[in-house]
Parts: sequence; structure tokens; C-alpha cells
Amino acid sequence: MHIRNARIADREACASLDHSAVTDHAWRMEEREQNGVITIRFEPVRLPREARLPYPRQGDDLVAGWAQCDLFLVANQGNGAYGYVTARALPGHGLVWVQDLVVDRPQRRQGLGSELLRQVGAWARQKGLARLVTEVQTKNYPAICFCRSQGLVFGGYHDRHWRTQDIAILFGQVLR
Repeated sequence: MHIRNARIADREACASLDHSAVTDHAWRMEEREQNGVITIRFEPVRLPREARLPYPRQGDDLVAGWAQCDLFLVANQGNGAYGYVTARALPGHGLVWVQDLVVDRPQRRQGLGSELLRQVGAWARQKGLARLVTEVQTKNYPAICFCRSQGLVFGGYHDRHWRTQDIAILFGQVLR
């Protein structure tokens, strides 16, 4: 497996990867206000049945997002793409924002996502950025588990983040 900067020719292969997730859990958000105190709580809940979750950006929106990125890495072997990561440098905030991290379904759970994330961190450190942040749907429990396994910690949320109106959970880590 080789990870390199994406080329224009890689875009079609990356777009054709299986971006969906299958899960039987999700994070439920509960918001309460009592005596002027707002409490937000996230907790994992078991779904009544396994669900396939579509990726929040698709088609033209997905490709348009790539054009705004400062880093686009693709993992390939021969002529096939097996995964990719896109990220934006936000030097004014001292961080790199991981926009997309996708590994094709047959290649998942083999360390490819970890390596793609590691390379984003290395790139960000070279740019003098101190923090890595990514966004995950509350319904994408496998991605939440992945982020936590990589040492990323909960850093907040954004309601109605994507066109799908899903809640984005933000995870981040300090780059050393």
C-alpha cells in the first residue's frame, strides 16, 4: 500500500469508494435547561437493528469540498484507490481540519485509516499547526470509536452541520 498526494486522475476512484458506514449504535444527544444551566449529554445507544449510514457529503458536494482542501492524500496499490484523506490548514487557529477520511469497506480495520490520519498529523506539524480536529456524525458509531482509538477527544458539537441536518461531533488532539 502506498500513500501519496492525490492526482486529478484519482478523484473518480476516490468518489467511487464505499463511503457508507454500517452500525448498530449511535450517540444520542440530550439537551436540558434548568435554572439557567444548559446541560448537553451524549451517550451511546443501541439501535433496534443494524443501519447503513450514507456519507454526509456526496456527489458534487463531495468533489467541491476537495477543491477547498490543502491536503489530499490517497492510499493506492497499482491502479486502485483504497482510501483517502482531505484536510484544510487553518493557521489562524493553529489547527488542521480533517474534512474526509474514507477507507473502502474491504480495506477497513487494517490500519489504513490510522496511517492516513498519522500522515495528516505529520504534515500539519511541518506547517507549524498544533491541533488536529475532525467531524463525525452522531450516527457514525464506528467512526466515533475510530477517533477515540486514535487518541482524539471530544471537543464539542455543531447542530445541523451538513446538508443532511445531522449533528457533527468534533474530536481533536494536540499534535506533538
